Amino acid sequence: MPRTLRFQGETDAQFRLRVERASRVARVLVDACLANVWVQDLIADEELDFYTVESFRRDPVVRIDYDEAFAIATIGDGLAMTKSKAWGNGPRILPLEPNDYVDYMFIGYVYKPSSRYNRRFEQRQQLKRMLGRDYRRLVEQAKKFTKTIFLRDLTSAEAQAIRNRINVEPGVFWRAAKGRVYLDLPKPPVQLELFEL
Repeated sequence: MPRTLRFQGETDAQFRLRVERASRVARVLVDACLANVWVQDLIADEELDFYTVESFRRDPVVRIDYDEAFAIATIGDGLAMTKSKAWGNGPRILPLEPNDYVDYMFIGYVYKPSSRYNRRFEQRQQLKRMLGRDYRRLVEQAKKFTKTIFLRDLTSAEAQAIRNRINVEPGVFWRAAKGRVYLDLPKPPVQLELFEL
């Protein structure tokens, strides 16, 4: 049986509408890719002569979007590399933004601020900052061990540091370090620019 682009039972009019829509989508993806500043740099780089306008027209770099993150890659590579990710609903193929970073060799993964991964990472970083140099290792220990082992091996000085600096009990700290609970921690100080004062 010969291969066909038509769906079974599709009329000529339905086929035409679907092809025209696919053509419009492809045009938007290609135009956005070619308008990206990093893609323009890749095309202009003489050492990377395999990146041309024509190569990006054939295989544009896009955003492979999910609820919690997105990948920046060609459609085939991006779908293949994100199929095992647990990033929520998706994938959705979206056009590149003009300033999305496009690497000449690697697929880019960008976690959205609301993602669980990003929230856990930021919380662990803040816990380490609040504990200071002497006790920051407790965050990694809490991640590594079960609650029973972590609490058993915790010294009284370490438990007191958690209570004084984080204002929670060691059991709650363990859950926060594991990413099972999110604490209302103070935001880290930010250096303002001269004109933001």
